[in-house]
Amino acid sequence: MVDTRQYDRSITDLYWNTDYVHAISNDASRTLMGGPQEQWFYKKLSDSHDRGATWRIVGNQIVFSRINESLAYGNANPLDYDAWDGYQASRNRTLSHLYENKIDNTIFLSGDSHASWVSDLVWLDTHPYDPKTGIGSIGVEFAGSAVSSPCPYGQNITLDRANNASQALIAANRELQWQDIYYRGYFELSIGYDAVHASFFGLPTVASRNGWEISLANFTVKNGENRLMRTGETVAGGVVESGALQRGKTIGTNATHDTNTGEFFVSNNITYDTI
Repeated sequence: MVDTRQYDRSITDLYWNTDYVHAISNDASRTLMGGPQEQWFYKKLSDSHDRGATWRIVGNQIVFSRINESLAYGNANPLDYDAWDGYQASRNRTLSHLYENKIDNTIFLSGDSHASWVSDLVWLDTHPYDPKTGIGSIGVEFAGSAVSSPCPYGQNITLDRANNASQALIAANRELQWQDIYYRGYFELSIGYDAVHASFFGLPTVASRNGWEISLANFTVKNGENRLMRTGETVAGGVVESGALQRGKTIGTNATHDTNTGEFFVSNNITYDTI
């Protein structure tokens, strides 16, 4: 677990200084974690690999992968400079350490974006990467949504508008394999020697206390493959409940599980089906 929010962090995007942070986002002197923590982090990754641990699970507060969000931010400042995108030298040093030392089976867990993101972990424009197969990836990132905070595109966004926005986001980011901004929720991680499985759940409402959940998408990372498992050229079995999936389908069923009673029901009559 690293601290990417407070400890010795260079100036971040406070929304009134976005132009300035964008201009310095790739400065080699900028650090997200501070020098001592950054060196500690690299040592821990190497130590874990050298002693033969199967997986390296990295908990951090913000999205690691590059995310082109020009849909929301415009072309002048298209990235999220309050995340790792604002500290590109720190991210490059981290990726360099992983690639150069052949540290495999690394999974980043991220948050703070009020949305869900699942990406192959890649060093774009430096190492070759095939988004259809995932070859060239050095790991995987799972980023979870908020539990109750509104999505970044508005509290009352409709499902169809949200899914269209997700479609635009995956079109702009080839390493981003699935994205959802509509649902509040969480994901569960199941870790075994052979594989890691991630199951994402959305809540049909956060207006009341309840035990309802909708299964949104499921992903697998196999030991030694360093990328999301594909069925053909598609992750998550080719179908998700919400959001947008690279080369896959979004089919909304609203099949809701009441975890208090164990029963299933359809939470409303809205369905959404897109390619």
